[in-house]
Amino acid sequence: MTSRPEYGAPLLRFLHTSDWHLGRTFGPVSLADDQAAFLDWLVVECAQRQVDLVVIAGDIYDRAIMPTEAAELFLDTLRRLRATGALVAAITGNHDAAVRVAGYDDLLDSSGVYLRGGYAHAGEVLHLEMTDGPLDLVLLPFLDPQAAPDDLDDPTVADGDDVVQRRVARTHQSVLIAAAGAARAALTAPRSLAVAHAFVAGSSTTESERQLTVGGTGQVDASVFDGFSYTALGHLHRPQSVSDSVRYSGTPLAYSFSEEHAKSVIIVDMAPDGLFTSTIVPVPGTVGRPARTVIGTMAELLAHPADERAFVRAVVTDRDTVLDAKARLAVVFPRVVEVKLEPAGVTVVDPESARSARELPPLEATRSFWLHAEGSDLDERTGALLQEIVGVAVATVTV
Repeated sequence: MTSRPEYGAPLLRFLHTSDWHLGRTFGPVSLADDQAAFLDWLVVECAQRQVDLVVIAGDIYDRAIMPTEAAELFLDTLRRLRATGALVAAITGNHDAAVRVAGYDDLLDSSGVYLRGGYAHAGEVLHLEMTDGPLDLVLLPFLDPQAAPDDLDDPTVADGDDVVQRRVARTHQSVLIAAAGAARAALTAPRSLAVAHAFVAGSSTTESERQLTVGGTGQVDASVFDGFSYTALGHLHRPQSVSDSVRYSGTPLAYSFSEEHAKSVIIVDMAPDGLFTSTIVPVPGTVGRPARTVIGTMAELLAHPADERAFVRAVVTDRDTVLDAKARLAVVFPRVVEVKLEPAGVTVVDPESARSARELPPLEATRSFWLHAEGSDLDERTGALLQEIVGVAVATVTV
């Protein structure tokens, strides 16, 4: 059992986690067993570490209409966490349907589960009396700017009754500024804990996150969370610190091949005055299946030590054509999800290069593709033949 640091009376201890994405798959493979294993581990950790409060910073589910099994798993986890003695505070993220997830929030409050979604309680402060003193809890779920009520409009852009102007000007930052500002004005305790689902500008992303809004309007500045003792963030899948008091816990499991990093949760011990210490608690490698990328020729990959647990992306570097690569690799890597053919010595076309190629004349675009695919330029005979073919194709299209 982990002991608490000495600071007079026992400190408030809370656990920060986020982005469970219950109901998600890795490629075609269900992650239900992996997610259940993580939640089993989480409940045991909370009991052994004497956690007072568990905070879940959004994206509880992977999609708005969650599978029945995912909903049952979440409800069962809430019951088990409460059985350890811990309170639970959770918010909805951009993957969640606020009404479906948080529709019973008022009924749940009395059971020690504080679940918030949408604008109904935006800016509300929950004044909790913990064993070591008061705590102001601020729950800031994902707030869709275009669904904001008029009282959350930014007064610097609101102009009379010009509803269109106000709607266009709304951003995730503007609605969060309004909600967080209302919460700060209502703080009464010496310490506060904010829980939010947002993309803080400058943070590190993965391939897994769904964009909050388009054109950069989904990003917020870290200063939005000034004035709170600690801000527990969700949305980004890579664990990271925005500042000393603003942090992302990241996902508990790997949800794409851009998430081959270690997974963890954060334990925070907070004194009555808001000062705190934090500990990164790794999620054991035995909980859930890791994601890994292996690179080599088919012969090298087939001679690789077998890995029956990991989700595998195989990058095959043979220059010759490889047939049935995925089926053959599945003998060594039963959970191979993706196979990429990247012949050694050949430059792979990145998305930016592909966009640039579209702007080239047809012949030059075709020569560029050949260079990337073959690793060498066209010889004179092939170049002349290609020029003839492209000329016929262009003439046919323009007729």
